[in-house]
Amino acid sequence: MTREADRGWAWMVVLGVTIINLSVLPIQQCYGLIFGKRFTSLGISATQTSLILHLNGTICCSLGLISGPMMKKFSFRKVAFFGSFTVVIGICITAFALSLPTIIVGYCVIIGIGQGINYPATSLALNTYFRKKRNIAMGLCVTLTGLGPILMPLLIVKLLDTYATTGTLLIFAGIAANSFVGACLLRPFVNKDKIKTEDYDMKNTAIVTNENESDIEKYVVECQLLNNQEQIKNQENLEKFFKEAKTKKKRSFFQKISANLDLMLLQDLRYILVVIGMGISLVAETNFNALIPFVLEKISGLEIKEIATIMSIQAAFDIAGRLCVPLLAQKAQWTPRYLYVISLIGSTFGRLILCTWGDNYLVVILVAVIVGIAKGTKAVFQALIIPDYVPLERLPAASGIQMVCNGILSISLGPIIGMVHDLTGSYIGSLHFTSAMSMFCVFLWLFGGLWSPLGNRVKVKKNGDTPNEKCLSENQNESQDIR
Repeated sequence: MTREADRGWAWMVVLGVTIINLSVLPIQQCYGLIFGKRFTSLGISATQTSLILHLNGTICCSLGLISGPMMKKFSFRKVAFFGSFTVVIGICITAFALSLPTIIVGYCVIIGIGQGINYPATSLALNTYFRKKRNIAMGLCVTLTGLGPILMPLLIVKLLDTYATTGTLLIFAGIAANSFVGACLLRPFVNKDKIKTEDYDMKNTAIVTNENESDIEKYVVECQLLNNQEQIKNQENLEKFFKEAKTKKKRSFFQKISANLDLMLLQDLRYILVVIGMGISLVAETNFNALIPFVLEKISGLEIKEIATIMSIQAAFDIAGRLCVPLLAQKAQWTPRYLYVISLIGSTFGRLILCTWGDNYLVVILVAVIVGIAKGTKAVFQALIIPDYVPLERLPAASGIQMVCNGILSISLGPIIGMVHDLTGSYIGSLHFTSAMSMFCVFLWLFGGLWSPLGNRVKVKKNGDTPNEKCLSENQNESQDIR
């Protein structure tokens, strides 16, 4: 059965990815709310809290190196099944973890591996089934996924009061098991044109093979008839020649690795700037979003029910951002990178307000609105930056390299945010440091010619030519840069 892009089963794939995300992501989205009491009872410091969070992200991203070869060998349905199963097992183990090492094994290692396996499967499924309507599909998927954080904080408070942390996590393991249903909807994509091309190639191969077999049989008969010593010698020389040719075709071990992982992407400076900028800002934003419960408790003095309400308000405006901003961006013809930068500026502005007037409840609600919209915008467009930059056939490798970079930066920079808190004795210093990391991406892309505060069009001088006024975000031009 063949399937076409942008219609038909493609929308069932959106549903499948959404089910997977809604099932396995709450454990990460509500990290601070779920583990707050357990970390306090175990005496886990802010540095260790950040370490747990970013070690999970590092292990998740470290699988990026094998995501490319893995997606070539297995279908995204099989990969999603295995990843979902791993997450469920990890949540069950974490439920009974009562020490830092066991929490690291359950949450960081096992859940991190499951999430790292799931992400490339769902990402490749969406980008394979959608071409022209990719922005709409991604916007719809992340919008539906954002419905979870609206209700989850309130549900978690009720579950914690009734079943404590262990029972709550076991219930979340059951919720995560629903991801198996989503994985069933990720059917492998088969294109009609590809089938026709393969049939044509098979016919040609069969003809050539038959001709070669006929030639070989004819040659053998002639050899038997002539039984000439000189001809036998020529045959030996011919076999030696073919063996030498095959030896020359064999590539070295490192060349094979480079080809499988598509490390030629690292020769593109603009791709490296995109990956580094996104990696550093992702560490900052992930840390802030996960530690919001701790921040609101210490800076604003809120109780757990008030914190859950604030998180639900933020999630509601997160949904609003995912729905409204892509429509505005399409009319204004803004690129994913441009919107991503705006989201970083918005979240930085929200943190600045929180640090200055965080003791006012109305101000905290305003911050939740600003950060929610910025988070929703970032959620939509961060997933489109790499797919818009590289051609589809190089997307698994490009995403894998990005994941590895994110993992390295996460484990390197993430714990520093917790150390800043422990050294200053306040989350205000950590928030300022987080904002500085997010703004680093903005300035890196600004000076690298990847973004302009004046709009989409940036003048770039390439190869000694006159400045090029074309938009840097055009897929065709950017694909040529990588090739």
